[in-house]
Amino acid sequence: METTVKTSVDQALSLINDSVRTLKPYHLTPETRSVKLNQNENPYDWDRNIKERAAAFFTERPWNRYPDFVPDSLKARLAAYVGATPDGIIVGNGSNEMLLVLMLSFAAKAKSVIICSPTFSVYRLLRDGMGTRPIDLSLTSDLQYDIPAVKKASAENPGAMLIICSPNNPVGNTVSEADLRDILNAHTGVCVLDQAYVEFGGFNAISLISEYKNLIIARTFSKAMAAAGLRLGYMIGAPEIIGEINKIKLPYNINFFTEHAASTILDNASTAEKSVAAIINERDRLYDDLKAMPFDDIYPSAANFILIRTRHKQKLFDHLKKCDILVRDVSSYHLLENCLRFSVGTPDENNLLRASLKSFFEQI
Repeated sequence: METTVKTSVDQALSLINDSVRTLKPYHLTPETRSVKLNQNENPYDWDRNIKERAAAFFTERPWNRYPDFVPDSLKARLAAYVGATPDGIIVGNGSNEMLLVLMLSFAAKAKSVIICSPTFSVYRLLRDGMGTRPIDLSLTSDLQYDIPAVKKASAENPGAMLIICSPNNPVGNTVSEADLRDILNAHTGVCVLDQAYVEFGGFNAISLISEYKNLIIARTFSKAMAAAGLRLGYMIGAPEIIGEINKIKLPYNINFFTEHAASTILDNASTAEKSVAAIINERDRLYDDLKAMPFDDIYPSAANFILIRTRHKQKLFDHLKKCDILVRDVSSYHLLENCLRFSVGTPDENNLLRASLKSFFEQI
């Protein structure tokens, strides 16, 4: 007689990798306000006529057919835009997918992954979910990369995977070309340089790829290119390395609308470049104004956001929400107690932020 076995919820949960069970999920409270300064988005949307060009393709294109298996046309346009070769580029569903592909490609053999905190929390989420041995370094007390500590960790862990974000989220600090070269000259494993915000500041490291074959650069359309909704990320590396990584990438990971819309954006890249210039100007103006306010700390930024520290963090956060402004509370990050992050908005949005901050400090 056949016996029926029923698996309990606890038994089913026990089948999940322990490294996943112990994770805390990446979370963003689904709130919104009229002035949304919490996700480092480009505040300047694309003109309707440019959107309609992409939408026309979407309407005419058969939905029952797969997208391009290899989006060669998009890769060629990206290569021309960033100064690389098409066979040295891989595209994905946001830079987060690209980071996951890198983990799948390198983490098991690397055995350990070096992360410098505070930084983008998804790095740790992916690393720890893979069950890879963590090596956690700290930024300096003034929130800069500790280059000697990075080199020491590299020497003590040959072949380790290293992730550096520059400009770094949520701080805004950068690694210089000289310091990156210093690190790469000592590091024997793969070095992932996340340059999601590089259009706003810092140096363009793509020229280093020909010299350092273990360097891979991650980029995105979500920030400077004002296309967070498209979910398009890409990586640049030595063609031989990218060719191997491409084996683990899921097929058809870029839908045909994203592929065509991204190409349309690249055809109009000068429009995005103008918005970047406007954001940089607003960031610098906002930084100067914040410096005149009684915050405990305000940190220089090469990105499209500014990090501040205040002992009144929760009261200020709540006050800004009452003023219809949403900012990011990053106080749970290492070294960032009492810190908030302000994305740079339009001039009108930034003016409202200034006025709301002024009214807050007048009340306390």
